[in-house]
Amino acid sequence: SIDFYIINKIIIRGNKRTKTDIIVRELSITEGEKLIKSRSFEIIEEEKRKIINTNLFNEVEIKIKSIGKNKIEIFINLIESLYVLPSIIFELSDRNFNDWWENFNHDLSRINYGAGLMHYNLSGRADILEFSFRGGFIREFYSSYYIPYISKKQKGGLELDFNFIDYDHLNFETNNHVPEFYKSKNSLQKEINSSIEYSHRESFYNYHYFIIEHNNFKINDTLKILNERYYLNRNIINSINVGYEFDRDFRDIKNYPLDGFRLNIQIKKNGLGIFNDINKWKTKIYYSNYFSLKNKKNFSFNFSSLYTSKNQPFLLYESLDKIRGFEKYLINGYSYLTFRNTLKRNVFSKTYSRDNDSFIKRIKNVPLNIYFKIFYDSGYIWKYKNQNNNFFLNNKYIFSYGIGFDIVSIKNISFSSELSRNSLNEFNLSFNLGADF
Repeated sequence: SIDFYIINKIIIRGNKRTKTDIIVRELSITEGEKLIKSRSFEIIEEEKRKIINTNLFNEVEIKIKSIGKNKIEIFINLIESLYVLPSIIFELSDRNFNDWWENFNHDLSRINYGAGLMHYNLSGRADILEFSFRGGFIREFYSSYYIPYISKKQKGGLELDFNFIDYDHLNFETNNHVPEFYKSKNSLQKEINSSIEYSHRESFYNYHYFIIEHNNFKINDTLKILNERYYLNRNIINSINVGYEFDRDFRDIKNYPLDGFRLNIQIKKNGLGIFNDINKWKTKIYYSNYFSLKNKKNFSFNFSSLYTSKNQPFLLYESLDKIRGFEKYLINGYSYLTFRNTLKRNVFSKTYSRDNDSFIKRIKNVPLNIYFKIFYDSGYIWKYKNQNNNFFLNNKYIFSYGIGFDIVSIKNISFSSELSRNSLNEFNLSFNLGADF
């Protein structure tokens, strides 16, 4: 018997706005090639995942139709997402819910508000245009345009960003890992940031990013009085920054991965000596692996490491708040190592089909998955040389463990609730959007 199919034709349907070549770019199969029968299901599922991970479609269905002997046709049926997303911004100015609730007594005046607009398929080529305005704790204008493919071979992309922020409430110091803020009638700090980034997609799974930025800070003298380590003796700071990032992403579903791995490496230099102001190096390594186990179980772990210049002003401090159970603490440090683990089991899975005449025609099926999980996180954060001494979480091994639930629905967007106990013997309840790591 013949152990392969010949792909006679690939038919793509449902992409009313998205250009066909953008979809074809994600496929490793082509018309006229042979498809090994024993691997056909595995290959088709991989093609489906790659299209889903573009985030351009609510639903992707791939079917095979036999047209005689060993020839087949492949039908790719798509339901496009809503690409224009206006938004009302109503968000916490603090790092997370626990920081706001515990450290700042759930003060409603610490809310940022505003409006935004995102079109993430502007020309049908997966290009993203975004604008947003914020008021409240900060006054901010942000704009960005990203086009993933500017070359005929569809390997190179370009992103342009512009951001203006004016602070009259500002975190000027950290004490006992709690950020301290100062409010003024005048502007405390103004930032203008602009950047251009070139991306190169080497293959389906490998990305390279090259970025050049210009940062401009205008600082009020009050900040230097509040914290002599906030910055040097300058009120206006300019810096040119350059960076490189490598990303190898083999995760099955990016929004909520259950299988595969991701490796990310970043190198950045703030200040090139042109303005004689900033001199900072930064390197970061991030690795996650995900495993599908028996009986609807999954295990995942993440290793991350950061190393930056040891002696920096407070304005340029790095921090860590990713270890579960320590959400309310802001742990500044020039270097850290973290290791996070999650074991989960799917305890509920169902898809709710909608009537084709439904008002929301772009959503045919609504999946709902609930996972119960247990986790263990740990890390070590080295303090800056010029940092205050009242930081009890630096230069020591910290850890946490706990349980939680993840709710996953349309486009694999997830909501998590977690109960943890940390190495300080504190219990912590947290709520988050997005996957663990």
